Amino acid sequence: MRPKVFVVEGKNDFSRLKQLYPDMFILTTNGSAILDSTIDALIKLDESHDIILFLDPDYAGERIRKILSKKLTHSFHVFIEQDKAYSKNRKKIGVEHASEEDIKEALKHIKMSHEVTSSDIDMMFLYDAGLVGQKDSKSLRLNMSQHLHLGHVNGKTLLDRLHQFNITKNQIIEVLKCNIKQKNDMDKTF
Repeated sequence: MRPKVFVVEGKNDFSRLKQLYPDMFILTTNGSAILDSTIDALIKLDESHDIILFLDPDYAGERIRKILSKKLTHSFHVFIEQDKAYSKNRKKIGVEHASEEDIKEALKHIKMSHEVTSSDIDMMFLYDAGLVGQKDSKSLRLNMSQHLHLGHVNGKTLLDRLHQFNITKNQIIEVLKCNIKQKNDMDKTF
């Protein structure tokens, strides 16, 4: 098993994780303006370490995630849900604002990125499943992404992540069945 390096955006994210996991090896990107020298250091570490991207669930975090995903061969991903990463005044969002419980839960669902996908999902399947192009698609995607720990996704990002993590049609169908059953059970109680 290769050693792990966790990548976060800033010093506050770094401090938050060190508070919970003092022995964790953590590097920061120093915000959204990730330097070439940081990317080069991560590429070098990628030769001997598993790089785990634990970035903020906002535009800057997604931008960094995309940049690093293209450059690294042993990348893993951890996603924290947006609603669990807001500051108390709801003006800022980031890993640093998540509760200890939410961070620990997110770290239980580390996803390995695959360069070659074995996923059989295409955009037509997502449309037929109601995950894109439908009235309730946004809420279905939110539910799906929470269940599969995929982070905040729009339709295109959902397809990309399903491919990246080798998620299949059968897995999506099972989640949708589970959601329908939960909804029916809730409807019966009211």
